[in-house]
Amino acid sequence: MSTWLERIYEKLWTKIGGRPWTEIVRDEQKRTPLVFLLIFLGLGILTGKLAGKYWWQILLGLLLGILCGHFWW
Repeated sequence: MSTWLERIYEKLWTKIGGRPWTEIVRDEQKRTPLVFLLIFLGLGILTGKLAGKYWWQILLGLLLGILCGHFWW
């Protein structure tokens, strides 16, 4: 049984892209891995600049790493 959030996501990807977005990103990443590495590098640098020297920059970096790892996998 799927949750309401899964049903909303499925309705979205059937109208936008025709298949799950993680599959679309995965296929694009396999064709042009350097582009995605540069995007993630830029996001990491931007996050570091925005976070400054506060304790929460570690938490923000971990969250961004989880997100990037999800798409990279």
